[in-house]
Amino acid sequence: MRYRYRILPALAALLLITTGCAGLLTVPGAPVVTQPLPTVEAYMAQHIDWQPCENGQAECGSIRVPVDYADPGAMAISMPLIRLRATNPAARIGVLTANPGGPGESGYEQVRYALNPRDTSLRKFRIRYDLVGFDPRGVGRTAAVSCLSDKEMDDYLATDFTPTDAAGVRRVADAHRRYTAACLRHTGKLLGFLGSEFVARDMDIMRSALGEEKLNYFGFSYGTRLGQYYADRFPAHVGRMVLDSIDDPSWTTNRWDFTPDPQPPDPTQLSARDRIVRDMLTACAARSDCPLDHNPDTAMQRLRELIDRVDKDPISTKDGRKLGSNLALLGIFEATYDEAKWPRFERAVADALHGDGTGLAQLADGYVGRSDTGRYSSSEPAFWAVQCANDDPKSYRSKSEEQILAELQHNADLAEVTSPLFGRNRAFSTPVCLFWPVPPTSVSTTVHAVGAPTIVLLNNTGDPATALSDAQHVAEELADAVLVIREHEGHIAFDNGSACIDAIVVGYFFDGVVPDRGARCTD
Repeated sequence: MRYRYRILPALAALLLITTGCAGLLTVPGAPVVTQPLPTVEAYMAQHIDWQPCENGQAECGSIRVPVDYADPGAMAISMPLIRLRATNPAARIGVLTANPGGPGESGYEQVRYALNPRDTSLRKFRIRYDLVGFDPRGVGRTAAVSCLSDKEMDDYLATDFTPTDAAGVRRVADAHRRYTAACLRHTGKLLGFLGSEFVARDMDIMRSALGEEKLNYFGFSYGTRLGQYYADRFPAHVGRMVLDSIDDPSWTTNRWDFTPDPQPPDPTQLSARDRIVRDMLTACAARSDCPLDHNPDTAMQRLRELIDRVDKDPISTKDGRKLGSNLALLGIFEATYDEAKWPRFERAVADALHGDGTGLAQLADGYVGRSDTGRYSSSEPAFWAVQCANDDPKSYRSKSEEQILAELQHNADLAEVTSPLFGRNRAFSTPVCLFWPVPPTSVSTTVHAVGAPTIVLLNNTGDPATALSDAQHVAEELADAVLVIREHEGHIAFDNGSACIDAIVVGYFFDGVVPDRGARCTD
């Protein structure tokens, strides 16, 4: 099962802001769009009107991109940009842009955060690069996907996604149907034009409008897919590219063609997420101040009992919500991405065992993009809009709802064998695309990027979201790529405690030093 990819640990939360501009056209039920240009060439010839912003510390501007590249003159959206100029212009290499993952996370905010002295990620590259941030279409400031209201989203996440009977399964289907119908109602026509292939073309319009021959790029998690698409379509325009925690674009999920695996799941082969939770409990048990049980097996049993208990009788949180099994599991799931969150997990579980679900709910909020004021960012709906665009269009809506629900139940039974903690919940909470209101736009395919310069790939050995095997496959398929492996659990290799990885990335971006093939980092 695939899982949602997460952003850099240090990245601040998205601001819940969208922008419009003069000369607006509106489409019923859709985000505000801007006056289109007649041809793709006209979009490529744009010039950006940069204005001071962020108290004069940055420059802000925007470009227009066509909603449909096959009909560029029909409709356009505005893509706001932020630029931090190189602090050493005499040594300037070019423009560096980035995407932190998701899909659904904000590249605009990632660059904006580089103004913060605490940022140790992109900020260091500003010495020799202009940092330029953008939100992919459907995200944040760029015609953000809109689905449910904040209250409706709270209610959706309170759904019992671990049903035990046919009525419960139908309630799950109804929840997904309400969610996806709202996405179409509030986002309109744009919902059919949010796939990654469109974003790659938007990126080249941005490159051209910036007046750059080459675009340097740092992609994380899902952002590595964008980088691969860009390098495949525009190899001559690629400068230096690093992709961290690799998403394999050839990985195909035909959601409408369920073929049972002839080999039954092996209960001794725990899922990566369940293994990490066991590691978390074991690490806690080894400390004298562990707020959980000092026997990891007992702690795991108590954790499962907690999930069962809140599933039947949700517990209170300090903001008035109730913590049921779905929100609790999302909170635990979020903690598995980053070892720095393990102490929060321990405290949250200990509090929940004593009847206070606040800590687990707050961890879950980080996963779904909910602020401490109860506002949701566009990250969750944008995630599904992009994910659901990637499938075989010929198979869309090819099964009855009865077939779908029966297969979901079967999938849940299988998933629970290797993931006793998360399996059933994930099987029922993640098949949003089976109810998606518009057909997919692209089929997964292998990317080769012939003609692009050497692409540096990074991946942790124990990454629960982007498996090392995927990175190895991508490294084999790309025409020119070097994979650097870090022996480490968790998601994201760069700026995550490895001096070895950080030195390789800095050396490549600053001096063009390509790491040796087979390079490994053990710190």
